[in-house]
Amino acid sequence: MSKGVDMSEGIQLPGEAVKGHLWQGGIGAFLWELIDDASLFPPAMLPMPLALAQHVEHRRGPYRWALARFVCPASRLQELLLSVPPHGGSWRLSVVLDLASDAPWGLALENALGHVSQFRGSGQGEVESLEVRLPSGVRPRELAEALAEGAKGVAPNARPFIELPFGEKWEEEIPRALEEIASLNGAVGAKVRCGGSRAQDFPTAAQLGRFINNCALLRLPLKATAGLHHPLPYYDPVLQVRHHGFLNVVGGALLAVNGRVEERELTELLSDDSPNYFRLDAKGFSWRDRAVAPKEIEEGRKIVTCFGSCSFLEPMEGLASLLGTL
Repeated sequence: MSKGVDMSEGIQLPGEAVKGHLWQGGIGAFLWELIDDASLFPPAMLPMPLALAQHVEHRRGPYRWALARFVCPASRLQELLLSVPPHGGSWRLSVVLDLASDAPWGLALENALGHVSQFRGSGQGEVESLEVRLPSGVRPRELAEALAEGAKGVAPNARPFIELPFGEKWEEEIPRALEEIASLNGAVGAKVRCGGSRAQDFPTAAQLGRFINNCALLRLPLKATAGLHHPLPYYDPVLQVRHHGFLNVVGGALLAVNGRVEERELTELLSDDSPNYFRLDAKGFSWRDRAVAPKEIEEGRKIVTCFGSCSFLEPMEGLASLLGTL
């Protein structure tokens, strides 16, 4: 969340109520800068000029308070600079360090960070976040140390995140990997992929629960990405897999960070698709009898940072519709 912003009194948006609910108290704290715009990525994969123009529209639109950064691969930062629309303002970026597969990971990381340095030198905006997927065979702590050190020189104000894959031994590997990242005392956060273009890209509720719960226990900053287009879980008949709901993921993480749920309950929450058990309003967020107040949400968002989505309007409009039943 932005520094110096107190959400406890809420945000009043004249004429911009969401189904009658003003963005205040719990709703404001929950949604404030929650979504990173990943419209360059699948399945949207918008052309750069269209993605940038659309982002500018979102920054001026009725849901602008929920919009955070524009997500761009490091390898396309020069393309971004050549495509920036006039009067677009300063750009807040989360840069995905897409490491070249034909080079040693250390050299690939250095090259990707070089693109970031060139962008910052352009004066077109600020890099607020860096994201990188853990390369095969590399220890999480080794990458975290290199990433933290490299970021100091090119984007000193950026928070880096390492995306961890779910392997065959995820029950033991995920907690161990998160502990290694957390050993840097919050200098680097963790990123979890919640979906994709294939059924195998979607973690189970148990996998996601293990990941989120360990981040909560470690007070490790967390970012989610992909597959979170709807507030609640639903079944996809094309991929034949259940999509996760962002209300479940974000709300569940906030409950975990505040000690309201343990891993077993969190896993149950992540699977729950009944709107009757969820509440999000000015008084806070709750699932069944577990609740967090606005101040607790605001504090928890320091750990539960945001999620990336290739569509910004789809999750927001879905939530606006759902709020009428909460």
